[in-house]
Amino acid sequence: MSTLRGRVALITGAAGGLGSAIARRFAAQGAHVVVTDLDEAKGSLLAESLEQASFQRLDVTQEADWARAFALSARGPGAIDILVNNAGFYQPNIALQDMELATWRRHFAINSDGTFLGCRQALRDMHGRGGSVLNIASTAALQGFTLGAAYCASKAAVLMITRVAARAGGPASIRVNAILPGAVPTDMLWGNLLPGQTEAEFLEIKRTQHPLGRLASPEDIAAAAAFLSSGACGVITGAMLPVDAGAMA
Repeated sequence: MSTLRGRVALITGAAGGLGSAIARRFAAQGAHVVVTDLDEAKGSLLAESLEQASFQRLDVTQEADWARAFALSARGPGAIDILVNNAGFYQPNIALQDMELATWRRHFAINSDGTFLGCRQALRDMHGRGGSVLNIASTAALQGFTLGAAYCASKAAVLMITRVAARAGGPASIRVNAILPGAVPTDMLWGNLLPGQTEAEFLEIKRTQHPLGRLASPEDIAAAAAFLSSGACGVITGAMLPVDAGAMA
């Protein structure tokens, strides 16, 4: 029997590459998936394709949206058992000295504030019954690069939010962990292509930077997410798991 069977899992940014892979994996393992995203068309289509799923529009930067999403779930499929803070934003190829404050703040609003608001809502809602929160960070949180300063810094904040939330949630049996994906072939990664560079050329450069000789796939991230969210990890909290084909080795 699946360790996610009967659980209700809310996934933010679920219409994207990583989010949709996580949603499919969780649904395949028996969870009811609450698909949330700003893209209502893609999000609804994904929910319709899953055996047990529903869609809610959720802007992770808005406090009211978080409270509404948890309340609607409680009145529908059930109280949220698992939260995956996956929604993220990355505007690539901006040198630090050229970074506009508005761009910097947008990264933090979605990547950091969104994760904080999700963790806070989960700590409030799951108190008294326990649960699991999984934050999708990035290896960029530990390996900064000059053309992605806002992304690196905002994802580094996610790691500290994870640690603090794990300590705060522990007495209430709420586990909080993080996954650090490396380069994964999704639309976000393709945004790093330089003028005139092909996807194949870019992937070959990235491949040589990974000891396993390949990049992690969205399905690899989803498998790790299901593992950390399952009952098999009942005493794992505050963990930060790189899923990066060895790039950080």
